[in-house]
Amino acid sequence: MEEQDKKPSLESYFSGAAQNDNFFDQLSSSSLSQSSSQASAMMSSMIESKSTQDLFSSAQTMADSVSAKIGALDLGTEPSVQKIFATDSHTKKLTDSVGQLMRQLYGDGEASNRKILTMSDVTEDERGLRELIQAECYRAAVNLTGKLLGIFGQGLRKQGMPSKHSAASIQIWFTRLSLLVKLQDFKTAEAESKVWWNLDTPDLYYQFYPERFGGKLGSMVPFQMRILVAQIPAYLQNYSVALTRLYSILAVVQQIVTNLENGKTEDGSLIELGQKERHLAIKLWSSREARVQHSIVNVALMSKNYVLAIEVLQALIKQNYSVNQKRALYSALGRVLLQLGDVNNAEVCLAMAKKLKRGQTGTLTSNVPDLRELVDRGLVSVAQNHYQEAYEYFHKASLLEPSNVMVLNNMAVCLFYSGQLKKALEILTSTIQANPSLALHEALLLNLCNLYELESSHVKHKEMLLKQVAKYRGDGINVNCLKLGPPTVHKPV
Repeated sequence: MEEQDKKPSLESYFSGAAQNDNFFDQLSSSSLSQSSSQASAMMSSMIESKSTQDLFSSAQTMADSVSAKIGALDLGTEPSVQKIFATDSHTKKLTDSVGQLMRQLYGDGEASNRKILTMSDVTEDERGLRELIQAECYRAAVNLTGKLLGIFGQGLRKQGMPSKHSAASIQIWFTRLSLLVKLQDFKTAEAESKVWWNLDTPDLYYQFYPERFGGKLGSMVPFQMRILVAQIPAYLQNYSVALTRLYSILAVVQQIVTNLENGKTEDGSLIELGQKERHLAIKLWSSREARVQHSIVNVALMSKNYVLAIEVLQALIKQNYSVNQKRALYSALGRVLLQLGDVNNAEVCLAMAKKLKRGQTGTLTSNVPDLRELVDRGLVSVAQNHYQEAYEYFHKASLLEPSNVMVLNNMAVCLFYSGQLKKALEILTSTIQANPSLALHEALLLNLCNLYELESSHVKHKEMLLKQVAKYRGDGINVNCLKLGPPTVHKPV
């Protein structure tokens, strides 16, 4: 291993505006079922492609005519659960890599002390899936999605076989793909998402199933699933494919916003909408437009296309956002410029973010630096190689949020680059001791293990970390962050 690989990394703090779309976290707190009434119709609105529109408009009896045409033209979506490399050869299920490593190092006795939820511990339904996700047992949750999709005829080795979609089955697919991305199993996520391509085939719309949904119209596909499927190629460095998909979604969303602003419905029909309903629809689709643009920024940053990221963020800043939103966007833009090495323009953007914050009169803290401002200052100092100064800013930020693990991680990194290895280790180890359930995440663990490798007897420390991970974390963590050698478990790409 090269020495560079052992250096801890700084958290980039793009939580303001260019954050990763949090497809996954929302799954544990929201229902997998669709909402109803007027809000549901608004959420499910979508402009169909011309080919899908033509199929619907030419249908005499929707279920028979459209189904026949889809079969003849091969226009349906026929997904299937794929075999995952990291499965047990006997059960064909994803296994707990932490438990495997414990068994490998300490034997069955020690490994048996690890208590986590598995698929057999929960009900095989939406509630059980949510319980697994909330317990961070993501591999078990993937196993459960596979079993649930089998009920819909979309399980293992079912690709190419016709099946009926529903809002529930599509939501389970969204959950499954989100989990695979969270587990960094990008190859499986790509293989399973390919069949969905643009999420526009007629059988993904309510009106394709009049016998089940009556006269309900719109897409059954969650909007966030469109963004997720579009982004998946980027995780495998197919950035141009991801950007093409995202810009395609953006064009549709912008057309919907234009239609609504011109007095039409989402699809361009001249149906009268109430003033309140139109206002809510414009607000919803404008927020979706921004969400797609944030995703474009993320892919641009992944591909180091800083020019594109800057252009999109500048376009977002010009839109009619609140003061806090504009401030977050200026902060994000400044941080992108820091990555590009343009410290001067970064400071201009961060000064604008500071000005917007200070301009919020009527609050007692308007002139007091908050977490964002202190972190911004710290990142500028890091870019200027002033690590001790950066440490002071991050330390002040930690006083505002003592449990903020990213801030504490950055303090440790600054100490390391200031030549204070022992103090850096003390901060990270004390952070884990103070809040193990929160602090035992992969970025901090990897940094800590890199620091241990710069000391002697690091294996013992790493094994202690493994025992803490086994005690406090579910099966979703990637044990490779502990750098304990080549375990016989799946290594995400």
